Amino acid sequence: YSTFGHLRRTLSAFHPDVGVKVVPGVSAVTAFATALGVEIEAGTGLSLREAADGAAPIGPDRMILFKVTDAVTTHEQLVDAGYDVRYGRRLFMEQGETTVTRDPTEVVERDYYTLAYAEREGLDRDLATAAFEDGEREGSA
Repeated sequence: YSTFGHLRRTLSAFHPDVGVKVVPGVSAVTAFATALGVEIEAGTGLSLREAADGAAPIGPDRMILFKVTDAVTTHEQLVDAGYDVRYGRRLFMEQGETTVTRDPTEVVERDYYTLAYAEREGLDRDLATAAFEDGEREGSA
């Protein structure tokens, strides 16, 4: 997603002789959700938005934000709008230290590889497995 499309088009336009091979792997979004324990279950909305330079998209109940380059400003706006926010930086990368936190000051240094998960506080999701939560199973006594 995001930057790769620009890179591929630029290479194609200026260096058509350079072959580009796309190798599927684990996306940053999926790695981030795994590191934070966020479920991306079927039937629930989860939006992917950009949050560069302190942007804080408001609206969807659940969002994964990428390019979080001013975490403190983004955090203040999202919290004021009623979101709970968690951050991850350089997840599963060999370069740099991996960080997972709720504290935006721990990711205050501008870094292109910072993501955030924002969920509207008090969000009640109707999960398919909710009936099993307290050991209750259909047909059990």
